[in-house]
Amino acid sequence: MIWRTSIRPLVVSLVVIMMGTVAGGMRSAFGFEGLPGSTWGQASYEKADIAGPGIIGYVNQGIDWTTLPGDLKVNTFAELRYRFRENNKEFYNAYGPALGAELRRSPWHLGVDYYWEQYPELEERSNRFQFYLRWYHDWNLK
Repeated sequence: MIWRTSIRPLVVSLVVIMMGTVAGGMRSAFGFEGLPGSTWGQASYEKADIAGPGIIGYVNQGIDWTTLPGDLKVNTFAELRYRFRENNKEFYNAYGPALGAELRRSPWHLGVDYYWEQYPELEERSNRFQFYLRWYHDWNLK
């Protein structure tokens, strides 16, 4: 039963992300400007018995609908988020789809999203709505 109820949001997320990728060929028909996507992940090993080995990350597929004055992009996205580790699985292991919208102007992202989080070990769900301000900028000092 866990498999059936836990896998459904995962499959829905992957279908939405794949639909966004396929839509790349139809860009002019729908009038959007781009299909930015991203992925992030981290694998770690904590020697203490609290965590042990673990992995966390996401896969994101978005649609840039238009660019407002000031180079401000209007974006909506579908995302699959996950986190798993060997120890304390009940309270840490979680995954699920998220949908959101944001205004982007590098390096800033101002947005809102809704996350359908699944805890497979506990057979529980947690739905979260959040506002955020995120930034990312890299550089090379060479």
